[in-house]
Amino acid sequence: MRHILYRIVPAVLALSATVSMNGQIYKLHRADIAVGGTGNFTTTLTTPNGNRQYTTDSAGFLGSLREHPVAWAGVELNYGYTHLSERYVYPGAVGGIFHESIPAGVHEATGAYMFHPHFLHLQPFLNIGGGGLYFNGVPNTSQWRTTGLIETGFDVPTKNKHIGFRVQGRTLVYRAPNFGTSGIASRSWVATTQPSVSVYYRF
Repeated sequence: MRHILYRIVPAVLALSATVSMNGQIYKLHRADIAVGGTGNFTTTLTTPNGNRQYTTDSAGFLGSLREHPVAWAGVELNYGYTHLSERYVYPGAVGGIFHESIPAGVHEATGAYMFHPHFLHLQPFLNIGGGGLYFNGVPNTSQWRTTGLIETGFDVPTKNKHIGFRVQGRTLVYRAPNFGTSGIASRSWVATTQPSVSVYYRF
């Protein structure tokens, strides 16, 4: 848990600093910053040659910064983190089945365009974008993957005009990581589904 906090605190401070700088350059338009948690559930791959790749389910952190230049649309920046294991099952050259597990911390850096009507009490949104995922594997293995991003959900305002809750479902689509090892490569795309709940502060 401590190593997750070491990543969460700098990320939150960086997002806050970005908002502060943004406010000095031009007037913010219903900007908000949100922090919350995610669940991470990734599809399992099975290839014709008998290779199988699956990812352990995990909990994670999500920080978001949103800005609305117009009332019904805007842009979003995200940082996410989770820790999981990529597991591979494949037949050996002389028979038998081999199992390999690579623990990895996964960093997400994404951006999205937002469609977000504010005239409803429960404020629905649809976001489409993309970015990158950095798989920091153990020991001494790492890999970048580009990813697409789709988000749907809604904001729940409270009596305090600055504070509310965000409930959403997120999907990241990317090439399955192989950490540079061709023997375990599936060369296939996977989708990670992330249900998420956050608290936001609107400026």
